[in-house]
Amino acid sequence: MDGLQGDIPNALEAYTVVVLHSAGRYLLLQRAMTKRFAPGQWTGVGGKVEPNEFSDLQGAALRELAEETGISESDIEHVVLRRVLLHARPGGPLTTLLYFTGDLTITRTPTCTEGTLEWVTADRVPTLEVIETTKSVLPLLIEDHQRDPQGTEQIQLGIAVYRKDGLLERVIW
Repeated sequence: MDGLQGDIPNALEAYTVVVLHSAGRYLLLQRAMTKRFAPGQWTGVGGKVEPNEFSDLQGAALRELAEETGISESDIEHVVLRRVLLHARPGGPLTTLLYFTGDLTITRTPTCTEGTLEWVTADRVPTLEVIETTKSVLPLLIEDHQRDPQGTEQIQLGIAVYRKDGLLERVIW
């Protein structure tokens, strides 16, 4: 362990995904068509957890949210880590996806450097082309928020299972 204290192995990647709620709708991002990963697909707002942020995952989520939308922590109530999804595509690193919800206290639709933000009702979510890993999580995340707005329930841990050809087979919670 000498020299490794505080180092995160490069075989692990972590990303935050924040889905904000306001007036019965959820703020989702349609990624720009110019993006290399998942162009045109829908997700929450977020990004990579930097190695020095592993001790403050909520802080990492809020940093990404502010960088991409200008939404600050003071604009949000009840920021809660609800679900964690572990996955490793064949040949890829172990990846942790950290799904947060929060209630936006401002009424505007912010702009985003990663694509277009839109307020979406829960019943519209199944009609969207959502990023593969988030597709199975997003409806559950919305249900979690509706059932427990303040986030008092335990964090749910899921594991994504992939086929040998790299396609997502199922998520086990």
